[in-house]
Amino acid sequence: MLHTSDVHLETDTFGAGPKGEELRQRVRSAFANVIELANGREADLLLIVGDLFDSSRVSEEGLAFALGTIARARMPVVMIPGNHDAHDERSIYAPLAPSSLPENLHLILEPEGRTIHIPELSTRIWGRALVEHTPDYRPLAGIPEPDPGKWNIALAHGFFMEDGDLMRSSPITAEEIAGSGHHYIALGHVHVWNDVSQGGTRAFYCGTPAPLYSGDHSGWVAWVECVPGEGVKVERLLVER
Repeated sequence: MLHTSDVHLETDTFGAGPKGEELRQRVRSAFANVIELANGREADLLLIVGDLFDSSRVSEEGLAFALGTIARARMPVVMIPGNHDAHDERSIYAPLAPSSLPENLHLILEPEGRTIHIPELSTRIWGRALVEHTPDYRPLAGIPEPDPGKWNIALAHGFFMEDGDLMRSSPITAEEIAGSGHHYIALGHVHVWNDVSQGGTRAFYCGTPAPLYSGDHSGWVAWVECVPGEGVKVERLLVER
């Protein structure tokens, strides 16, 4: 699998001038390169773990670019909303007819969560849509018991709280990760690479693939291999800039 998150397409962080437009185009290019990387490595799955968009203020052309880019992926794509593109009353996803989505895209919009089965990969994927980024929202709430006959994968967009402090919005605890019994939890929200594996569950923030920061603090995705008899192996890959 290739795991990405926090692309922040159509960011207006740097305004509407030439500098802002240059950044938006560079972010688009980074996302296109994520798809090319997944295709080049012949990934079986692509996971997009929230904040594909920087906000709900996305033009029709910007939305068409994102969906058209996803359509070029030669594998199933599973995606959840994050706090920047939350599935609330202003959701960019709410008006989209199912027929307008790429055939390879599994977009999880259920606040209570949804499970996707991919029998040919012996894989089961679970995630839930972020509606409101508050301390009451628990990204891993409702995660199902693992299926012993499958690779059990989950997507969660939130903040890992190692000390158990639940006052931060969208908290994820070490106990939740370890207790999930899943093979891999793909995390989003934190823009830097971080291994927060707990117990027998591998859990990683892949960082952002977009050129949002200087140096080596951005431009990364996670390459995840599920190997029978060996478990889960995770590698950090640099996205072409």
